[in-house]
Amino acid sequence: MAKLPTLLAICCAALAAGGALAQQASATEASERDYFEDLPVVLSVSRLAQPLNEVPGAVTVIDRELIRRSGAREVADVLRLVPGFLVTRRNGANPLATYHGAQDIYGARMQVYVDGRSVYSSFYLGDTHRGLQGIVLEDIERIEVLRGSNSASYGANAFLGVVNIITRHAADSRGGMVSLTRGDKGIDDGVARVGWAAGDIHLRLTASHRRDRGLDDLHDDSLLAQAHLRADWNPRPSDEVRLNMGSMRGRFGEGTRPAATNPGNIERMIDWEDVYMNASWRRDLGDGEEVAVHASYERDAYGDRFPYATIPTVTIDNGGNGDRMELGLQHTLRLAGRDRLVWGLEWRRETAQSQPFFFSNATFSANRFRGFLNYEWRPHPQVVVNAGGLYENHNIIGDSFAPRLMANFHFATDHTLRAGMTSASRAPGLYELRGDTRFFNGAALADWTFRSSGKVKAERLLSQEIGYLGRFRSLGLTVDGRAFVERMNDRIRFAGRTGAGVPNDAVNTPGPHIHGFEYQFDWQPTATTRILLAEAHLRSASGRADEVIEAPHRSTTLTLIQQLMRGVDLSLISHATTPFSWSGTNNVLDTPRQLDARLGWAFAMGATRGEASVTVQALNGGHQEYVRANRFNRRAFATLRLDF
Repeated sequence: MAKLPTLLAICCAALAAGGALAQQASATEASERDYFEDLPVVLSVSRLAQPLNEVPGAVTVIDRELIRRSGAREVADVLRLVPGFLVTRRNGANPLATYHGAQDIYGARMQVYVDGRSVYSSFYLGDTHRGLQGIVLEDIERIEVLRGSNSASYGANAFLGVVNIITRHAADSRGGMVSLTRGDKGIDDGVARVGWAAGDIHLRLTASHRRDRGLDDLHDDSLLAQAHLRADWNPRPSDEVRLNMGSMRGRFGEGTRPAATNPGNIERMIDWEDVYMNASWRRDLGDGEEVAVHASYERDAYGDRFPYATIPTVTIDNGGNGDRMELGLQHTLRLAGRDRLVWGLEWRRETAQSQPFFFSNATFSANRFRGFLNYEWRPHPQVVVNAGGLYENHNIIGDSFAPRLMANFHFATDHTLRAGMTSASRAPGLYELRGDTRFFNGAALADWTFRSSGKVKAERLLSQEIGYLGRFRSLGLTVDGRAFVERMNDRIRFAGRTGAGVPNDAVNTPGPHIHGFEYQFDWQPTATTRILLAEAHLRSASGRADEVIEAPHRSTTLTLIQQLMRGVDLSLISHATTPFSWSGTNNVLDTPRQLDARLGWAFAMGATRGEASVTVQALNGGHQEYVRANRFNRRAFATLRLDF
């Protein structure tokens, strides 16, 4: 694929076209309603509520009905429905979803929000995969996925993509619900939920556990228990107050057998705990103006201590904890005509404490201050321009600025072209900036594996794209396509180790240049049939002599949802990629293919509604996961859900 032209010029061309159209405007112009009707409203991309065809980027929206029919047990599996997303399991206890390439095993180059709370961990190398596990699917209203960088709205770490998970309003979860799942590989899941009102405050309490034995021939059993509370209060019609709080506790199997093959990674159980609180208040000031504030706190802790297999007097310890605190203010207002502006300030403090990772019992911290602005300008009813950016000060690595310019041109009713460019950054984590890892045999230094010089800089990404969103109402078809060039610079790697006792350092290296195109089709040919196609075509190259295929040349997910008869529906999801290798491995996987099938039957018994379903994952047989030696084999499970 040829490189895209400089898209800033395309933005200008779109504006010029809009100006020409303005001079020719007539009574036959499409109205605002023509453009907005029936389109999902996206809340998280520019921090303005916008219909899908006016969002400055390509967005996939997954609603709770699609989540239910997917048969997924956790969020990572749901993200296979998004073009360009790669999903794997480092082992059965560590599912991972990332976008545009297997560049890390923790999802550290992606930002994930749940009801406005970032689940990006400050511990070790940064992490979103544990945060993705700590979500109960039955509570989700919808998932908005921006396919591309969004540092212009959410700062460093919104690097390759942003997943925004929105749970249901507590008032929409009145009554009780229980769900039980049993199946192969030790699958044992349960969810219980109750929703009630206390005066004008609506509350929802959800508790769940999820258990399985992981992949075959690996020590990767997992058990995750969690509880979440959401409260929604409208003290007056113009005010909305929300409180979220919760706790998660998990045990996850890790390690290889026999121990002699990797004595520093023996079979063991890792303990994880997480607690959080998130509060927000929004006031509608009228005439399109509103102000909102939010505050959140989260703490996660790991316990992972075990002896080195061949030298039992040497102890390996990967334990520690991280804390995150954030305060934010956001102000939205309508300007002259239909133009809108949103601006805000945020402060975030991250801390990490781990004696084995920092060779110190001290608590290390980083403070970030952000200021952001997005201006939605409408020079003509058929042209929308989003311009803005985010300034961020990191007290260790300094200042950064992430601008964005995107133009959307409604060239016909239900058809929109989009073009623009943005830049993004990923700040190094506290371990990359301050880490110092040493191992001792008694009082003697046995090995020194890492020591940060503190000189590493933030990773940078420049992204250019053009896109198309079209609706063909007579066919029941929606098409969304995106072509892009992404150039990463200053990619962070560990380098410098030449032998025992010589530590690695975090250094910046040239990053990959990724270009390609992706698209999604959502087709409803009849009232009982829905077909979705999500496909991405990528080429990634860094110019390194030891370069591996970090991104599949093609990844495809095809979904069929079919209502068979009254109350009975069938879902089939096929996912496949061309061969590629995950970061940190030299194993190029064979073409992974997975076919999942789900059959569900909805029923009612008086006021109680229920559903019984059977799901078979990897119906087509097993496939390689993460490395060639790991296999995800066929498994089946049944679920019974009752709402009362």
